[in-house]
Amino acid sequence: MAIADGVGTRRRVRRAFRDGAHVDLGGRAVDGVFLAGLLRDGGGRLDLEGARVTGRLDLTGVRVEMPLRMRRCEFERALLVDHADLVQVNLDGSVLPGIEGDGLRVAGDFGARDATVHEDVWLFPARIGGSVVLERSRISGTVFLQRAEVGGGIQLGETVIGRGVRMAGARIGGTVSLRAARIGPDPESGAAVNAGSLVVGGSLFAQDLDAGGEVNLIGAQVGGSMTLRRTVLRGVDGGYSLLLIEARATLLTLRPAAASTGTISLRDARFGRLADDPVGWPVGCRVELDGLTYERLARRSEDVGEWTARQRLAWMARFASGFTPGPYDQLAAALARDGREHEARQVRVVRERRRYRAMGWAGAVWGAVQEAGIGFGYRPGRALAWLLAVVAASTAWFAWSGPLRAVKADEAPTWDPFLYSVDLLVPLLDLGHDKVWDPVGADKAVALSVMVAGWVLATTVIAGAGRTLGR
Repeated sequence: MAIADGVGTRRRVRRAFRDGAHVDLGGRAVDGVFLAGLLRDGGGRLDLEGARVTGRLDLTGVRVEMPLRMRRCEFERALLVDHADLVQVNLDGSVLPGIEGDGLRVAGDFGARDATVHEDVWLFPARIGGSVVLERSRISGTVFLQRAEVGGGIQLGETVIGRGVRMAGARIGGTVSLRAARIGPDPESGAAVNAGSLVVGGSLFAQDLDAGGEVNLIGAQVGGSMTLRRTVLRGVDGGYSLLLIEARATLLTLRPAAASTGTISLRDARFGRLADDPVGWPVGCRVELDGLTYERLARRSEDVGEWTARQRLAWMARFASGFTPGPYDQLAAALARDGREHEARQVRVVRERRRYRAMGWAGAVWGAVQEAGIGFGYRPGRALAWLLAVVAASTAWFAWSGPLRAVKADEAPTWDPFLYSVDLLVPLLDLGHDKVWDPVGADKAVALSVMVAGWVLATTVIAGAGRTLGR
């Protein structure tokens, strides 16, 4: 009876194949070898639903002229499509041990929505004219897409993947979506997503992604935007959780979820616009900013609305790895382009303060003098204020204690405490007063103090002028 049922099933399938009709087997078994024979012979279209495929469906090297549709089917063994040349593949809702598609070519889409794959999905290096669509599927193994060429997009939205996604060197014409996916780490590399040198013509969308290991996008080139919003990033043992070194995109939205940990590296990356959230940054994430360039900054935080330069500087001091002046230069330039020149000056002052502190105690002291004196050249009004204050104090002192004793009484000019103070204070100015009077005791101490103040002010003004001209 079972044999008769098998014969009857094969007849139904053969007739539907010849007529190009859909057939629902309702859980009945059909031999994979039989199906492969139909497809090799051609002349029809396979549109199965609810089949239990026994044995192996092996389409290695087979060219199939019509779409292959096997929805809600249960495969006894992995689907083998190595070097096959297919028009379209639809495995929606099916259950498979694995998919082996080394060198697979598909003119249209390769789809397996709502499917269950117990091992790997191997599409390396596949050439797909349409999109790879694995939305809402559960894949226990790894999704292999290295060096794949996909004319459309890669859709992994809400997909659960046990052992990582590999897309290194892949070229994707459309959008890559990892929206709300949950991806575990690859046991070999520890990475959840390994996509170094990925090229994407559209956008890369990873909102609400839960990554169980490193997300490697080193050197990724994205023609549109790159979005990582509410993404849970995890650095194994506190290591790197997101690598965007030398990545490129028109817009980077980087707002990791609060539970994120590890180091995010943006070294030498380049973006047209950057939208992050310095106020709502996760406490467990460090960030590397050296070499990062961008044209504009989004001005809003999801937590407090518009952030200030002071808040962003506090974020850099707390979370950025080490000190280099480049990130401060980049921030100041972006703020200036946005018309926030006052905040840009704030950033430049903090950059100089941190730069001098990084030189040790001597540098910190000299930096404190320059900041107090002229605000590192960004607050020139301070130099004038100090100059006037020193001249006023010196004039008052010498008006009270003078006149001083002349070195040569017959050659001394009329005593003038103001001109004497100016002559002491300005190193390169000679009014003929400072050398003809001979201060002693407290007067000598005051005169020396005024001279030292003059040299300090002159040096800081020159240093500030050099920075101004450099800008």
